[in-house]
Order: sequence, then C-alpha cells, then structure tokens
Amino acid sequence: MNLQNRQSSIASKSSGSSLGVQCVLHSENLILYCNECADCVCPRCLVGNKHKTHTFSPFEEACKEHKFQITKKVKDLKKVHDRMKKEVGRIPLTLQDIDIIISKTKESVEEKYNIIKELLENDKRATLSLIEAESLAMETIITGEQVDKEAYSDAITSMMERVNEMNMNQESQSIQTLQEIMSWRTRLEAFEDLQKSIGKEMPAENGRLKSLVVSVEELHQAVKKLLPRMWEYSRNLTFDESTAHKNLTLLFDLRSVQYSPTPASVQNNSMRFEGSSNVLANGSFSLGKHYWEMKVRNKDGWNIGVTYASIARTGKSKDTVLGKNKHSWSLQMVDKEYYALHADESILLDVNIKDHNCERLGLFLDYDQGRLSFYNVYRGTHIHSFKTKFRKPVFPAFNPVSNTNSKNYEPIVLCHLVPTMQEIAGSDGENMDGENSLA
Repeated sequence: MNLQNRQSSIASKSSGSSLGVQCVLHSENLILYCNECADCVCPRCLVGNKHKTHTFSPFEEACKEHKFQITKKVKDLKKVHDRMKKEVGRIPLTLQDIDIIISKTKESVEEKYNIIKELLENDKRATLSLIEAESLAMETIITGEQVDKEAYSDAITSMMERVNEMNMNQESQSIQTLQEIMSWRTRLEAFEDLQKSIGKEMPAENGRLKSLVVSVEELHQAVKKLLPRMWEYSRNLTFDESTAHKNLTLLFDLRSVQYSPTPASVQNNSMRFEGSSNVLANGSFSLGKHYWEMKVRNKDGWNIGVTYASIARTGKSKDTVLGKNKHSWSLQMVDKEYYALHADESILLDVNIKDHNCERLGLFLDYDQGRLSFYNVYRGTHIHSFKTKFRKPVFPAFNPVSNTNSKNYEPIVLCHLVPTMQEIAGSDGENMDGENSLA
C-alpha cells in the first residue's frame, strides 16, 4: 500500500474524529495525527515533503496512546510523591535541632581556637621571658668586664706612682725597700697574667637568642602550612544557564543541576554545550585563590573541574569532554573509581581513594601558582592536584553524569559557603567574594 492509500485508510478510520477542528495553516479539517511531529494534520499538510516519510495514526489511537503515556507518568509521579511524603515524615531534624547543632559546633570551634590562642600566648610569654633573662645575663657580662677594666686601670696607675717614688728616692736601699720591690715585681707578674684575659674582648653570647629565633620560625612555618585554610577563599557559585546542555535541568536559584534523558526545549546559542552534558559556572577566575564545594552524594559518576572558554561546544569528539583536551582539567568519578583527566591523559588514582566515598567535593584553585586541588570534604582528605601554568581565565565546569546511559539522575548541588551582605543583618562592609571572584 502506497503512502497516499495508507493515509486515506487511516483517515477513513478517523473520519468525524476531528470534530470539525481546522488546521491553523490551511483552514481545512484535521484528519490525522503525525507521530513524528506530534501534531494533527489536514489533507493539505500531507502535500509536499515535510511528512513524506512520517507515520500517522487515527485520532482515537493517538489519543489512547497519549492517555496511556500520561497515565504512566502520573503513576510514576505518584510514586515519587508518596516517597517524598514518607521521607518528609522521617526527617529527624527540626529547625530547633539545627539551631542546637550549630550552637554546639560554634562553641566547640571557639573553645579550640581559644586553646590554640592560649597555647600561643603562653609560648610567646615563655620565649620573651627567656629573651629577657638572656638580656640580663649579657648585661652582667658587659658590666663585669667594665668593672674589671676600671679596677685594672686604677691598679696600674697606683703601681706606676709607687714605682716612680722609689726611683726618685735613690738613697733608700734598705732591706725593707728591697722587700717592697720584690713584692711589686710579684704583683706585676700577676698583672701580666690578668692582662692576657682582660685585654681580650669577651663577646656577648647570643647563641641562645639565635636558637630561639629558629624555634619560633619553625613554629611559624608549621602554622603557615595550615593557615590560611582553603575556605578563607570560599566562593558562592551559580550555574550559567546559557551554557547548559539541553539534557541538563537547572534548579534552586541556579545552584542545582541534574541530567534528564528527555532534552528540554532551549534556545540555541554559541555558548551552549551540544556534544557533552556540561555546564559552566557564571564567571571565571584569572588571578588569586578561590575555593568552592558541591554535593555529589548518591551518584554513580560525574566529571568536574575547570576549563578555558575555548573548549569546544559542539561535536561528539573528545574536544567537548572535560579533561579530554588541553583546554580543561577535571576529576572524573565512575563507579567509585577516580580519574585525573587533562589533555586526553587519564590517570587512575590511588585505589585507596575508592573507599573514600565522596559525598561533598571541594576544589581549591591557586591561579597564580598554577595549582588545582580536589578534596573529599567530609573526610578532610586530599584526592588529587594538578600543577600547571594557567594562561587564560578558567571557568568552573561540571558534568553530572559519567555517561549518557546512566540511570542515576541525582543532582550536583553547589554549596552556599559565604553569607551575602543581605544575609548578614545589620552588617556593612566590602564584597566578601573579592574583585575577581564569582558571586
């Protein structure tokens, strides 16, 4: 049966089904339903090549099929609705519970910081006290040397005067005079020995002071390795909707993204990814240090990192995949295995990391030093670091699925790390994110 006869046969089954509804294009009665276009057509719509290879259904069949699909989706939604109702009923925390947890956490953190502060203050006091003791010891040495020198000078002056007196009294050659002369000779020999020590400068002993400086410098370097912490450079990110692949759905003020097998109807633009299920953050970094976090719990795979704006947006080649080209760096998780990706090089990371189920991922970017690091936030462990030299601004980049065949549609959620000025009641000051940061 040719196309025209087949269409006529279907149309005869649908006669009267259109209820006189006319085509908006040709003002003729609708006679068939086009399965490919998902639209009703009239006889004039069938003329030409638009529907040449399409299949058609009678209105009754199309209506029945759509009712079936809608009913199925509603049943699925009801299952989700029932599960959500149960989960809401099982929520263990109330707002009061959260307040208690936050309060206890703050108290614990403040207590530990106070202990650290007290330890440093005690160490500072002890060190300064030791420096003062060394100062007194050095002053004692210097004062002693000065006293000895003055006494030595006075003794020499007295001796010279007495010797001159003896030399002037040429007639006094008695035994008493001889004994006195022998006594002065003995004193002169003693002065000669004393001169050997007093004549030399005794340097102030500052070795202890130098060792104190070294010990404080070691403490400084140890603290410097820990401070400032990464989260001092925290940034609040949002997703750039104009870059999101059509199979990605953005929710919650552009802070949540999830993959959907059904593509959305979106406006095409040159910034939107078409080859890979990627989305970028709003804005880029071109200097300084920056830190952001995201929730990735209950997922079987994701690919997250940073990229230059020059990464390819179209095509199905590796040029569009995060980490598979020289424009991007990323960490990929597939079934609890972690891979570091860049320039099409894939490194399977330490097998021990597989046991560290990452539910919250942290990224620290030191643009000036060319370092990009990934952390398992809940475990406080380092996963991997890239060392490179960034030459262009980099955008945080995300792919919420390891592959398009995945059935896991859990979202990636960007974490809100920095309270905004509006959120801090009665607070005024500068923008906490900095000149080159993302809002």
